[in-house]
Amino acid sequence: MDRTTLTHNLGPLSKQGWARVEVGEDHRMRVVTLTQEGKRVLAQALPLWQQAQSQVLDRLGPQHVEALLAELSTAAALSH
Repeated sequence: MDRTTLTHNLGPLSKQGWARVEVGEDHRMRVVTLTQEGKRVLAQALPLWQQAQSQVLDRLGPQHVEALLAELSTAAALSH
């Protein structure tokens, strides 16, 4: 993931208080950590995400999911 996308995606997590972004040892580095609230939210969301992934796999089948992921990777690569 490029730096711009990462920064864009971390912004809302930081604003919600779920992630903390701090300057690293080198002023060019950033260290990202989940806050306690972020860990709590992740613990709630993870089973729901896993359930959704399982449903997609069950409905499409492994071969179609693999093909879909390959196509999405190709599309993402073309967008750069």
